[in-house]
Amino acid sequence: MKKWTRRELLPLIGAGLAGSAFVASSFKEDGTETKEQLIEIPLYARPSRLKKGDTIGICTPAGALRRNEEVAEFTKVLNQMGFEVKVGENVYKKHGYFAGTDEERASDFMNFIQDETVRGIFFLRGGWGCARILPLLDFDLIRKHKKVIMGFSDLTSLLNAITEHSGIVTFHGPGGNSSWNEYSIDYIRKTTMGNELTNFRNTGADHPIITYSSGTAFGTLWGGNLSVLVSMIGTPYFPKIKDGLLFLEEVGEEPYRIDRMLTQLKQAGILDRCKGVILGNFRKCTAEEPHRAFTLEEVFEQHFRDIEKPVYYGAQIGHTVNKFTVPIGIDARMDADKGTFQLTSSAVK
Repeated sequence: MKKWTRRELLPLIGAGLAGSAFVASSFKEDGTETKEQLIEIPLYARPSRLKKGDTIGICTPAGALRRNEEVAEFTKVLNQMGFEVKVGENVYKKHGYFAGTDEERASDFMNFIQDETVRGIFFLRGGWGCARILPLLDFDLIRKHKKVIMGFSDLTSLLNAITEHSGIVTFHGPGGNSSWNEYSIDYIRKTTMGNELTNFRNTGADHPIITYSSGTAFGTLWGGNLSVLVSMIGTPYFPKIKDGLLFLEEVGEEPYRIDRMLTQLKQAGILDRCKGVILGNFRKCTAEEPHRAFTLEEVFEQHFRDIEKPVYYGAQIGHTVNKFTVPIGIDARMDADKGTFQLTSSAVK
């Protein structure tokens, strides 16, 4: 994080290039400043907005395709949105449960990073595998060639590592095997193609909003899949964002496992450095033996009822039919009582 003087920062704010400013100034009784003050601001560079006619590169940095037809189906969706498509050369490969070796999967991604004709990179599948390619990525090149990079689930490690080490905004949103509908596409347009201060408010909710801790908070959005995020703790790729808004989602994990992972986040001090928590969709997270288990909601109640920071559950994030596209590295304001959050700046330039 760079330290800025007031004289350095003001032109940046005027040009709309700075992120959130944290000013600690002291003043004389007549109101004049006593000295130049240092100001810390997180600088997460925004990629250029996507527009119709742009080329999207699609690749598979994690799990292998289950059906080769997934490529054509995803291409059709992106074409209908007005995009051209390039397909990674290793997309159809299978190496155990991976879409090719670690080197092949990393190569497809980095090739698209350096391809000047590609303006965005989307992904066909999650599963498992993104963490294995992180040491093979050139974060300096990713920083140099800023692009809209979007995915979710196992892509959580890739997105957060890029924001952490390349200093650019990434996007937690649909992948090729997602359910594609107008609701989800509308949030992609708002967040990656528009100039909007996007308001994330459930419509046609897949789950009702439950407020576990009331209040509002302001901070930098980060997070994603809970189990993937927890697996990054202790690695050099885990985000160092402080005073942020942590959003979480999950699929197919029993409540006791959710309990275990939230306990690890708490005991690792991660929850302490968050201003608020947004719980997205936790799909199929029910106990196999419900007669001898807590429900998911009871686990949330135990972890968040006394946390003294706003927390709500039910945001349309993650493995859900109607899906938000949430930028990682952009500031937002959340309201746990209303079950909403809103960007304070556009996520693209």
